[in-house]
Amino acid sequence: MTETERKTLVVDESGAGDYRTLTEAVAACAATPDEPVRFYIRHGIYEERPFIVLADYVIEGEYRNATVITASVGGRDPWPGEVKTGTFRSATLFLGGGRAVVRNLTVQNNAGDGAKAGQALAVYADASRVLMENVNLYGNQDTLFTAPLPLQEREKNGFRGPRESTPRLDTVQYYKNCTIRGNIDFIFGGANAVFDTCRLEPWHHISGTCYITAPSTPAGKPGYLFVNCTVQGSCAPGSVYLGRPWRADAACYWLDCALSDEVCADGWDNWRDPENEKTARFGEHGSTGPGSAAKRAFGSVDDDNEANAQREMYARVKAEFGVE
Repeated sequence: MTETERKTLVVDESGAGDYRTLTEAVAACAATPDEPVRFYIRHGIYEERPFIVLADYVIEGEYRNATVITASVGGRDPWPGEVKTGTFRSATLFLGGGRAVVRNLTVQNNAGDGAKAGQALAVYADASRVLMENVNLYGNQDTLFTAPLPLQEREKNGFRGPRESTPRLDTVQYYKNCTIRGNIDFIFGGANAVFDTCRLEPWHHISGTCYITAPSTPAGKPGYLFVNCTVQGSCAPGSVYLGRPWRADAACYWLDCALSDEVCADGWDNWRDPENEKTARFGEHGSTGPGSAAKRAFGSVDDDNEANAQREMYARVKAEFGVE
């Protein structure tokens, strides 16, 4: 089925469409969750927190920069009957179910700096297959969570949210021509995810140090791959790490990416545990720009065999999603 053959629901905040909000349009699909559907959102500012669990859906904005889904919920905000909201109940947009495609819009969480607001997700990407093209994701700490969660939490009630008690299922995710902004661990989680020709924007943080990724990759899984991406934000030179391991088997690879002088010489952080340097699978190949380096604190640099394996994985994921 092509996207134009799907049932299409038009969202328009002015009332000129089928529904005024995406939340209302999603609710209208509750009786037919397995029917493929397309949500077309006209330009506007949509202050809402859609929670979507459908089998096969497309969310498409009219204009990338002028179709905005926004909220301001931080992990330190109060939650009814509990002390705080927590990371995984803070998302502006939750994508669950089977296959989720998001194109040509902006999703943001305006809760503010994590030092004050706590973690604040723009997107919780939990669907089995997630494709995002020409999308802006804006936040501060923990902008994009790429499910699944790790098997065990490190602090009591740390995983409170929609998937704390469900099986940890693999997801495959593909991000094409996206801009992702944040400062602390702003892309994190256990997904097998490819970021293709994306712009990563480390955003000034009160502490002065930024971490782009914090993968929690399950053992033996591919983890994150950044291909032909650019790192260019607003942080001080030498204040940004490519990533740090949220769990011991974290995997993250940067292939043919342009790195600004914001990226520090060490490249990777071990999250206060030298043992992580033995188990984390971090590497890069073909990095350019002032943030590139011939040697990092740990991880591989310019290993041709590893780069070829990553290119093969990149080709497989592109083919699975049918992206040229």
